Amino acid sequence: MQLVKIKKKTNSKVEQAKTLISIFCLLTNIKLSDTELTVLAYFMVYKINRRTKDLIITAGVMKNDDSLKSTVSRLKKFGMIVKDPITKQILLRDELCFGITDKMGVLIKVDCL
Repeated sequence: MQLVKIKKKTNSKVEQAKTLISIFCLLTNIKLSDTELTVLAYFMVYKINRRTKDLIITAGVMKNDDSLKSTVSRLKKFGMIVKDPITKQILLRDELCFGITDKMGVLIKVDCL
């Protein structure tokens, strides 16, 4: 198996999460806008809660709570965030549920039939 190394530096954990989500979306053929990627990255870094939603608005990613609700709705539609059937909490999909650390690696296996 051949291994190709590509290095990417980011300025923040949110940007790092956004890069990882972009790779995931590329490989799963999910098309998200830059704003949707950013909102999802905030959720990945800071968890999905009221405090993070307020941070997204104060950071200027979204203008108000209504536009954020609309984006959250689209992210649900794409299956990027899901509602836990037992607790009714909104969570990231399983593949995006991991902590962001200073250095992250992505292993992608591409098979040819």
